[in-house]
Amino acid sequence: MTKTEKAPWIGCPVRYAAGIFGDKWSFVLLRDVLLHGKRYYGEFLTSDEGIATNVLAGRLLRLEQSGMLTRHVDQHKKSKICYMPTAKARALLPAFLAMMVWATEYDKCTEAPQSFAAAFRENPKETIAWYEAEIDRVNAKVRALIV
Repeated sequence: MTKTEKAPWIGCPVRYAAGIFGDKWSFVLLRDVLLHGKRYYGEFLTSDEGIATNVLAGRLLRLEQSGMLTRHVDQHKKSKICYMPTAKARALLPAFLAMMVWATEYDKCTEAPQSFAAAFRENPKETIAWYEAEIDRVNAKVRALIV
């Protein structure tokens, strides 16, 4: 009996997105890169969710292969690897922020401040711009260290 090949997860927008970041760990890693300014392997390990090192390595590789992150070797310490968000990953920022606002309404234990939700509802473009500027600031700081 021949093994049938699975169709690639493309075409349907939800299926495509789920194929890239549909598991909890990829989603959390993208959160850490886009919203928490994490760039280094060790920083991802310190997330409260407690990702295992083998899972972390696999998800970072998958995010790199799908064009969400670029991998850089620190030129001063070759064993240190940095992951930078691509334009493709940064394009998720509005969706991530909207999900955070959604969570402030439905998660009774949300850690997102209510002021964030109010600010996003009042002026989403300004809130997104603030996060974009933060991503640029962190990237510039890290680039200075890896060259």
